[in-house]
Amino acid sequence: MASNITYNNETFELIDEFIDIGYMAEDIEAHDDKGNVLIIQKASPNRSIQIIMSFPNFEDFKEEIIAFDTFMNDAQVEIFTYILFDSPLEIKHTFKKLIVAYDRNEDYGNMYGTKIVSGSLENRLTKALFLIGKDGAIYHIDMPQNLHNSFDMERIRVELNKVYQSYTGVGCHG
Repeated sequence: MASNITYNNETFELIDEFIDIGYMAEDIEAHDDKGNVLIIQKASPNRSIQIIMSFPNFEDFKEEIIAFDTFMNDAQVEIFTYILFDSPLEIKHTFKKLIVAYDRNEDYGNMYGTKIVSGSLENRLTKALFLIGKDGAIYHIDMPQNLHNSFDMERIRVELNKVYQSYTGVGCHG
C-alpha cells in the first residue's frame, strides 16, 4: 500500500498504519450527518458484506462518488456501503445506497492508514475502498496512489462476486 499519494501535482504522506487483505477489519466509531454516533462494526449483525470508502472531500470527487452510488444501487444483494469524510460537509445530493459518515474521532483514518498527515490535505482522508466480507475479514483494498485515478470498478465487481460466493452461511464448524 502506498505511504505517499499524489493529487494536483502535490505529494502527501499517509499515516504510518497498515491494514491488509486477510486482516480482520476494525470497528469504527463515526458520526452521521446529524452528529449521532454511528458504530461501523467489522462484521455486520445480519452478516452482510460491507464496503467502507473515503475521500478527501465531496466536490472534487462528486462524479465518481455518485457513479459508485449508482453501481451499488444496482447490486443484487444487500451490501452496506459507508462513505467517510474527515469532518461534516454540506452535500447537496441524496444517495441511494451510500451511508455518509464522518471520522471525527479519526478511528478510520488512524486504524486503516487512510489519514493524510502532510500538505494541503493534512488531516483529511485519502481515497480508499475496503471490501469486508460477512466474517469481518478484509477481502479487497483499492487505494489509488494518484487521487485522480478512479477506483478499479471491474476489479471491485469481481471481488464482490468472490466475497459473496465465498461464504454460504454454513461455515466449517456448522
